[in-house]
Amino acid sequence: MPRLLFTFMLLLCGSATVAQPRTDKFLEELLLQHASPALKHILQYPDSFRVQLIYTQINRDAQNQPTFKHYYYHVDANTYFNPASTVKMPLAFLALEKLNRLGIDRNTPMITDSAYGGQSAVNSDTSAENGLPSIEQYIKKVFLVSDNDAYNRLYEFIGQQAINEGLWAKGYPRMRITRRFVPMTEEENRHTNPVHFIRDGVHVYDQPEAVSTVQFDFSKPLLMGRAHYNKDEELVNRPMDFTRHNNAPLEDLQQVLQSVLFPSSVAPSKRFNLRPDDYRFLYRYMGALPFESKHPAYDTSEFFDSYTKFFRFKAGQGKVPPYIRVFNKTGWSYGFLTDIAYFADFKHKTEFMLSGNIYVNRDGTLNDDKYEYKEEGYPFFKEVGDIVYNYELKRKRTYPPDLQIFEDATAGLGKPAVAITRGDTTKRRIALVFTGHEFADGGKHIADVLKKHKVKASFFLTGTFYETTKFGPLIQRLKKEGHYLGPHSGRHLLYCDWTKRDSLLVTRRQFEEDLAFNYRAMEKQGIPAPHYFLPPYEWYNDSIVQWTGNMGLQLVNFSPGTRSTADYTYPEMGKSYRDSKTILQSVLDYEDQRPAGLNGFILLLHIGTDPRRIDKFYFQLDKLIRYLQGNEYELVTISRLLSDQ
Repeated sequence: MPRLLFTFMLLLCGSATVAQPRTDKFLEELLLQHASPALKHILQYPDSFRVQLIYTQINRDAQNQPTFKHYYYHVDANTYFNPASTVKMPLAFLALEKLNRLGIDRNTPMITDSAYGGQSAVNSDTSAENGLPSIEQYIKKVFLVSDNDAYNRLYEFIGQQAINEGLWAKGYPRMRITRRFVPMTEEENRHTNPVHFIRDGVHVYDQPEAVSTVQFDFSKPLLMGRAHYNKDEELVNRPMDFTRHNNAPLEDLQQVLQSVLFPSSVAPSKRFNLRPDDYRFLYRYMGALPFESKHPAYDTSEFFDSYTKFFRFKAGQGKVPPYIRVFNKTGWSYGFLTDIAYFADFKHKTEFMLSGNIYVNRDGTLNDDKYEYKEEGYPFFKEVGDIVYNYELKRKRTYPPDLQIFEDATAGLGKPAVAITRGDTTKRRIALVFTGHEFADGGKHIADVLKKHKVKASFFLTGTFYETTKFGPLIQRLKKEGHYLGPHSGRHLLYCDWTKRDSLLVTRRQFEEDLAFNYRAMEKQGIPAPHYFLPPYEWYNDSIVQWTGNMGLQLVNFSPGTRSTADYTYPEMGKSYRDSKTILQSVLDYEDQRPAGLNGFILLLHIGTDPRRIDKFYFQLDKLIRYLQGNEYELVTISRLLSDQ
């Protein structure tokens, strides 16, 4: 064989073993068709800018189940980029997973001791209740402003070995998280300090200091730039070595986000062991903006709305429209910018995922704080995001997505905590609401009547109700038939005195633990954690409203003016008793005598009553619904009634 041909064959065979960046023609053409000269320049030199993009279309079926179609631009797991703060996202998920395994509430105060090169965690990070830090507080700060100290505390709690082995076990062997975000040696990063969880002065869990023995593959050198400044701020005229830094390929980061936003879309082995309430909590703060957080609170001149929203918004400190939520995690360091994002547009019923990174460092020197973030980086994310968003607005879908779970999770952000007792009085909508604790004798009849009239209602039930075995089939039927199932407290506690409303009968801890029991009971029934909460006895005060809001929930109650709530009374109660005819007439009279009628009404009834009440009002439900529908009222769930609140 001629030498030249042999050499050519050898080069050809060798190149076949090297993975090429993945690019889909559709995405490339979409970008180039709409790109400005500045964006075209970046796309012309993807290797220099180390650009990678993943655009994911989401399509729903008739049952709202999503399917995903990924499009790639220059994506290559072997092309290193520094993931910076994006690694905080999987640590937040792993921390919640570990808490669930230990049986510890995420609001439990956590103290980190000093040991091997460690630092004390008693600092400005505080929980609202007791002035001490908690996992919940750290996770909030991770997503709201990408706080480094919060990440370091999560790293301490989980431990380097558990972090990496946990991610590898979920199918992410290319991910490598080796360090905190403070100056530490490789050996110091292997050690983590003791951690204590303390409630009311009692240690509920003590974790000793630990050392990681996990082995990393550092065989592939990762050198960047032409020069760099070292830790002593001295210029070193050779590339910076990232071989032992954190590593997280773009595809893996997007898959991690997808596994939490859409758990059923990935294999069980890839999911994090999270509870429904964990998902709702994560959605709330992944989508929240700094000004919407009351605790922690932020200076919005520094932490502006789009501080951590790169795609579409950060360039020029853009504003995020109220009908759009971006659930994401960004990272920026050493000239690298990364955003892993899911967009939900509630107004236009549009959703998609978009992940990307870019490297902007013209002089090739790292650690000099001279990067073209504002000049090239943020405009790149804005333009790419706008191109994809505008395409999505025009893209035809067989079924529009139902984004209620994400809309509920972020509802009320930025607004003062208030109790909602009525919806929009300009719309002829009513929410039929049923509460339940120990009785369910009307359940089957109510479900039958609702089905007959094709009406969706809302059921707020206590933890006791959800855990009562004989009520199980009814609960599952209500769930299957699409009714809204929500919490009504764990044990039906009386929160405040009947005659002196400002006088609390429970502590905040008792309130939260009781409500947590309600959510656990719902979880056992396979019911996702809802946003709306209706208090027991329909009785509360300002403290209960505030505590509810601090948990990311919205307190709702019945609309006053009718006698519907008296359907639980029985003759032995004397003057309090109301028969069914009186109750029904009170509803009809209110509708007839008020200018807005029953518009926006939350009409509360009970799913069951004491056996001493013989005259069951739920037998009037058919007549009531026929009357309301005959008067052109639309009967909707509480979430739909309040979707514009």
